[in-house]
Amino acid sequence: MVSWITILFYAHPNIFRVVLKTSDAEFMEAYLRAGEIAYRVKKSVASLVKPSTRLLDLAERVEELIRSFGGEPAFPTNISVNEIAAHDTPYVGDSRVITEDSLVKIDLGVHVDGFIADTAITVTLSDKAIKLVEATEEALHKALTSLSPGAPINAVGRVVEAVAKKYGFNVIKNLTGHSLDRYLIHAGEVIPNHFTRLALGKLSKGRAYAIEPFLTPGKGYVEEVRSSTYIYALNTGFKNKHVTEEESLLIKTIYGKFKTLPLCERWLVKEFSDLSRLRALLQSLARKSVLTAYPVLKEVSGNLVAQFEETILVSGDRVIITTNPELNK
Repeated sequence: MVSWITILFYAHPNIFRVVLKTSDAEFMEAYLRAGEIAYRVKKSVASLVKPSTRLLDLAERVEELIRSFGGEPAFPTNISVNEIAAHDTPYVGDSRVITEDSLVKIDLGVHVDGFIADTAITVTLSDKAIKLVEATEEALHKALTSLSPGAPINAVGRVVEAVAKKYGFNVIKNLTGHSLDRYLIHAGEVIPNHFTRLALGKLSKGRAYAIEPFLTPGKGYVEEVRSSTYIYALNTGFKNKHVTEEESLLIKTIYGKFKTLPLCERWLVKEFSDLSRLRALLQSLARKSVLTAYPVLKEVSGNLVAQFEETILVSGDRVIITTNPELNK
C-alpha cells in the first residue's frame, strides 16, 4: 500500500512503533512467512480479474485466501482501476464491476504477528495497456536487481525513472515505496520512483521495505478524491480527550483488531451494524486526528496508471525479496 506524499517531503502521523518483543529468528520467520503467503495469493489473483466481476467479491476473495493460508490482511485489498492509482477498496454494498478493457491494479498485504508483506500486480484486459504494464514490471525488476545492503535509497528512483523514460512513460512522482515495521505499513522512510538528490538514507540491515513503481502516460502526479475515502488507520500519538463514549468504543475495537494497520468499514460491520453510524464515526475520528484517512488517489490528467510491488528484507549481506522467491538471486 503506497506512501502518498506532497512533493518529496513525508510526515506520517503513525510516528511510534508498537513495541512487542520478538527474537531475531521469530522476526525473520514471520516476515518470510508473510511473504510466502502474499506470493501464493498473488499467483491466484490474475485469474480472478475478469469482466463483470464485482470489486467487492474480488477483494473479499483475496482476503479470504490470505486467511486460508494462515495470514491476516495487513490492509484492505486495494483494487484500483484505470486512472485510479491507489487506496480504492470496495465498501459495503459496493456494486462496481470490472468492465471490458480495464487496467486493474491489485495491491494486497499480509501480516503474520504484525510483520508485513506488501505486494501488487497490474492486470490488463486490453491490448492498449500491454506496453505500460510491461514497462512497469521491468522497472520493478531492474530496481530490485540493483539493490544491496547499505545501498542508497534514492538509487531506486534513478533505475525506475530510466526504464520509464525508455518506454516513453512518466513515473508518478508523489507516490513512493516505503519502509515497513511491525504493525506499521508506512514506517517513516520513503523510496521515490524518480531520481532525487535528497539524502534519504540507506537500506538498513534488519529493515523491510516495499518497492513499488507507478508508471503512466499522463502527467505523473496523483490527486486525492476526497469524496471517496474507504481506508483508515489508527494514529498512535492521538489525544483521547474530545472523543465520545461511542467513539471511544470504536477506537478500542480498532486497536484490539488491527492495532495501527489500515482498516475499512467492511471489517467493522459485525461489531457496528448501523452502517451509516459507523461511517459517521470513522469520519469524525479522522477529523479529530484519531484516525488517518486515505482518500482514493487518481492520476491528475485522467490517464492510465500501472503498478507492481514487492517487499524486500535486508538481512546480513543480502536482500531477500519476500513476496517473490523467483526473483531472489
